[in-house]
Amino acid sequence: MISPSRPRFILAALGSVVVASALACGGSGRRSNTRLGDDVIMSGSSVYVMPNDSVPGDAILTGRSIEFRSSIGGDYLGAGGVQTIGGRIHGSVRATGGDIHVSGAIDRNTTIAAGNVTLDSTADIGRNAYLVGGNVAVNGAVRGSLLASAGTVVLNGTVGRDVEVRGDALRIGPHAVITGNLRYRVPAGKVRIDSAARISGTVTALPVSRGWSLTHWLWTLGFLVAGGLAVALLPGFTAEAAAIIPERPFRSALVGLGWFIILPIAITVAAITVIGLPLAIIAAVLWGILLYLGTVPFAIWVGRLLLGARTRAGRQGALLTFLLGGVLLLAVGVIPVVGPIVTAIAVCLGFGAIIIRTLALRRETQVA
Repeated sequence: MISPSRPRFILAALGSVVVASALACGGSGRRSNTRLGDDVIMSGSSVYVMPNDSVPGDAILTGRSIEFRSSIGGDYLGAGGVQTIGGRIHGSVRATGGDIHVSGAIDRNTTIAAGNVTLDSTADIGRNAYLVGGNVAVNGAVRGSLLASAGTVVLNGTVGRDVEVRGDALRIGPHAVITGNLRYRVPAGKVRIDSAARISGTVTALPVSRGWSLTHWLWTLGFLVAGGLAVALLPGFTAEAAAIIPERPFRSALVGLGWFIILPIAITVAAITVIGLPLAIIAAVLWGILLYLGTVPFAIWVGRLLLGARTRAGRQGALLTFLLGGVLLLAVGVIPVVGPIVTAIAVCLGFGAIIIRTLALRRETQVA
């Protein structure tokens, strides 16, 4: 049974799975393996990198099931349902998914957002660890600082510097060693620190947030109203843009990121001249509106995932899926660390899908 006091962490975990699905979907069960210089990009239903498959550069892996037990000269970037990260990674780890298990050595930082995050006793993080999910368990070594945000955080390993925890429950085990300070934002009565645990610095209990601010409520209402209006006026366009995301996730992300960078540069150049200033102002306003509503296609797609076979066609179906997905994304957006990551990915994918669909409509109009 799910405790009602854990909604934000459940949403964080679900949001992580949604993002991982967005990057991993769209591919068939076939395993794709691409090498770009020293880097390797792999995708498929099951992706595995064994000890004899060493990677000189970065490894970018997406799939429902990912198993890594090799050596990487650069960074590990993973998105998938279940991930097992072993071996030796000389760079950093950035991963999102449903269930992520780390058992290897990582020379630099580790950033993970997932439903369940586990650093087992053999895991060795060379620098800092940033872990977000429904449940986080740290049984290995983190030589730098640890930041954990989850429904339940269990620390029974070694941390070389400070530890900061935000969650609904915190348990410090008997084998825990914290060289620095421990700061936690956890409800009173939900913290258990074993007497055998060794904490060299101070232990500080921080006040627990009591809910969303008025500004966030207004922002949420404004997005839902504006997005709902856009979907009601353009149900076909928004639905078609949403369908592009699972079909072409990488292209949507690249197009969205490209336009996100190029448009401000073009606006700045146009604003320098007196003749181009009015055009720059109009373009800046449109750019802001598109960014504000850029997550609408992503929200519709998330709503479709939640409804599954119950998804209805037409304007009412598009509105329902948008509201479901929009509320989930807004709730996930307030989660520390994972919120900005989910929002940025949603904006890139949604913005890119809007641009791709707009260009397609323009070509169709010219042909007609």
